[in-house]
Amino acid sequence: MTSPAQSVEPIRDKPHGPPRTLGRRLLGPLHVTGIAWYRLHYWATFFPEWFIVLVIHLSTWFFWATLWQIRSAVAHNLEAVLGPCGWFTRQRRIWRTFHEYAWCLTERYEQFHRADRMRFDFAGEATYARMQATERGFVFFTAHFGNWEMGPLVRDVPRGRKIHVVREPEMGRAAQRFVAELFERHPLRDQFVVHYAGADLALGARLLMALRQGDVVAMPGDRPRAGMDVQRSTMFGRPMDLPPGPAALARAANAPLVPVFVFREGRRHYRVELREPIEVERTDDKARDVARAVDRMAAECERAIRERPHHWFCWARLW
Repeated sequence: MTSPAQSVEPIRDKPHGPPRTLGRRLLGPLHVTGIAWYRLHYWATFFPEWFIVLVIHLSTWFFWATLWQIRSAVAHNLEAVLGPCGWFTRQRRIWRTFHEYAWCLTERYEQFHRADRMRFDFAGEATYARMQATERGFVFFTAHFGNWEMGPLVRDVPRGRKIHVVREPEMGRAAQRFVAELFERHPLRDQFVVHYAGADLALGARLLMALRQGDVVAMPGDRPRAGMDVQRSTMFGRPMDLPPGPAALARAANAPLVPVFVFREGRRHYRVELREPIEVERTDDKARDVARAVDRMAAECERAIRERPHHWFCWARLW
C-alpha cells in the first residue's frame, strides 16, 4: 500500500533550488536532483570507509565539472558573504561547498542505520531548559545549512512532545518516494511526524493545533516554498525574500521562535545550536509583527552562514 507521504507530488522547480536546464534534462537521474545520487550516497554507507571517501570525492568532482549554472550561483551567493575574489578562489569556494554537501548527504543517511556512531554536541542548554519548564509549543526554524535535517531529530523533546517536521517534496517522483520511505523507517520514528508542504490544504491548522498542545514544529526559515507569499527582509546588506510562515505561525500560537543550526565539525560529528528564542510581538498590526520577526530570523541565518559559509547549500542565484 502506498503511504500518503509517498504519494506526495514532487516539486518541479523550487525558488532556491537548481533551475530546470538542458543539462538537467539530459542527465535525468544523474542530475543533482535525480534519484541516482540519493541512492549512491545511501548505499555507500553500507561499505567500508575507503569506499565512502571515494564516493564523496566522485560526487564532488562530478558536480563541480558538470553543474555550471549551480557553480555560478554558489560562487555568486558566497561573494555576498566572503567578498569578491579571483577565478581560482571562486573554484575553491565552489568545491568546498560541494564537498561539504556530499559529506552531509552521506551522513544524513548514516543516521538511519548507524545512529550509534554519530556524535552530537549541543549548545543552548538554557533554551532546552526553558522548553522543559513550560507547556508552550515552540517553532524551530533553520536554514538549508549544514545537516539541517538532523537538528530536530537527535535529542528527546522535553515533556514527551512530538516534533512536526515540515518538508517540501523533492524535485523528482522517485527521489520523493525514496526519502519518504527512509523517514518512515527512521529509528526515532515515534518521536516525530513528517508533513509535506503543499500536500495538505489544512496543514496550517494542523500545525497550529499541534503548537497549542505543546508540540514542536520545525520548518525552514530561509527559503520561501514554491508558490507561497514572501516577506522582504535583508541578508548580507542585500534584499532577501524569506518565508513569513514560521513567524506567522508562532504569532498565531503564541509560541517562541527558536533558531536551530547544525554545524558539521568532522566525520560523523555535529554541533547543534539552539539559540535564544524569539518572542513574536502580538500587536494590532500583524504585518509589522511578522515583518519584525522575519528580520530577526534573517539576522540569525546570516550569523550562522557567516560562521560557516561553505555549509550554506543554496543552488540558485539570489541576487
